[in-house]
Amino acid sequence: MSQARFILVVDDEPDMELLIRQRFRKAIALEEKIFHFAGNGAEALEKLMAHPEIELMLTDINMPVMNGLELLQACSDRQLPIKSIVVSAYTDILNIRTAMNRGAFDFITKPIDFVDLETTVNKTFNAIDESKLAKDALVQRDQAVIDKEKAQSSERFKQQFLANMSHEIRTPMNSVIGITNLLLKTELSDQQHKYISMIQAASEQLMSIINDILDISKIEAGKMTFEKIDFNIRQVIENVRNMLIFKAQERNLELKLNVHPDIPASLVGDPSKLAQILINLVGNSIKFTHEGFIEIKCDIIYNSSTLCDIEFSVTDTGIGIAQEKLSSIFESFTQANSDTSRKYGGTGLGLTICKQLAELQGGNIGLESKIGLGTRFFFNIPYEIGTSNNHKTLSDSNLNRLSLTPSTRILLVEDNDFNKIVAEDTILEQYPGVQIEHASNGIEAVEMVSKNDYDIVLMDIQMPEMDGYEATRTIRALGNKKAQVRIMAMTANATPEEILKCFESGVNEYISKPFVPEELFEKLETQVAAGKA
Repeated sequence: MSQARFILVVDDEPDMELLIRQRFRKAIALEEKIFHFAGNGAEALEKLMAHPEIELMLTDINMPVMNGLELLQACSDRQLPIKSIVVSAYTDILNIRTAMNRGAFDFITKPIDFVDLETTVNKTFNAIDESKLAKDALVQRDQAVIDKEKAQSSERFKQQFLANMSHEIRTPMNSVIGITNLLLKTELSDQQHKYISMIQAASEQLMSIINDILDISKIEAGKMTFEKIDFNIRQVIENVRNMLIFKAQERNLELKLNVHPDIPASLVGDPSKLAQILINLVGNSIKFTHEGFIEIKCDIIYNSSTLCDIEFSVTDTGIGIAQEKLSSIFESFTQANSDTSRKYGGTGLGLTICKQLAELQGGNIGLESKIGLGTRFFFNIPYEIGTSNNHKTLSDSNLNRLSLTPSTRILLVEDNDFNKIVAEDTILEQYPGVQIEHASNGIEAVEMVSKNDYDIVLMDIQMPEMDGYEATRTIRALGNKKAQVRIMAMTANATPEEILKCFESGVNEYISKPFVPEELFEKLETQVAAGKA
């Protein structure tokens, strides 16, 4: 029999004890998990003092006598050796943040998904076991090594919290954005179209904020990576313009392009990071410009047979920035003033990310601005000159795309019903008639792949029973033709470590949720074609 694990559940809802006992009845019967229960923080402290074997505490926040935040502080003050999982609503982000600052290890949201609860409990016990092993090893080391290990442990917990937050937010956002996009393609009244378009805009703004937070975290952790591939600057600029032209037109703004004719057709670098900087700068200009134009311009600073240093600039006729604010505008969480933040929104991270991305690629960034006249942001990036001249435009690429046919067979592995609908309807709208089958967890996926032939498997990662990592490894170990099926991870796990872990487990491609339909189609076609080659 495995070692018994001791858990304290703190909740003032009378049904919670019954629900916990039903969910964990097998583990309770085998004495693998032993539960204690308390109705508020004061009772919980008494239980913890009477039962020092308790390792994990699951606590609600809003309770009488002593609430969950007070309980966490009391545990911290008494230096009780337990890990805590807090329970709160999605909207209660302030209390979640306070709980994490007071020592909580993880959180789950209300209404409680008991599959998610069981996964989180097991993950926390794994962290407890790892922590115990680490402490045993630390006894043999000097204080300098101990301090270093503590710092690394703190960083791991920070990254785990970031990963959890990313997944918790991205999973429902995938449903909201996906279903909104599908709705906009149906027959709607003018009023319905207006309201759904507003939902779409708000969802995109929220995802922009989430991505800013993730990007700045990657940069601070030294985890930002850059591609070195052949690309065409004119195509990147055109794609940026196509993405933002409608926002500019909504404000009656002209969006101009001005690319120096001598810029080489092929350069080597990271086109997606270049696009990210430009999208951020142009998006800012659109936001702060009420009339006139925005111009994207590319000039050559230096050119040789192997290297081309290019200056990019984004000029607008917007509200401008005061001179005393120019020196601090690229600092984190900085905007021109508090009125700007209230009126226009944003995280204050966008320009910081632009600066870091430019500098990490060997360039610099700056700006010129006058109140009431407009602003010019400029940055340079040195690129190697490429050798390929075979760059299709976006329209050419679309014309030549490989269409998935009704004989194409896709296995969609997804445990969230809303996200299952979004993925299936998005694919079927683009490729009517393709065959899509479903699995709700990794065990079902492995069984279905072993019995059937699929052109591609779309694999969620965080699932009950067996996650996507293990399912992929199991498929790759089948030892026959089935092991070669193309697998694309399609998941809300978006940190660099998780992406790397996906590829290490054996996936061929990766797309994060919420996914962009065009990106999904492109990767689907590429992978299906590769599987037939």
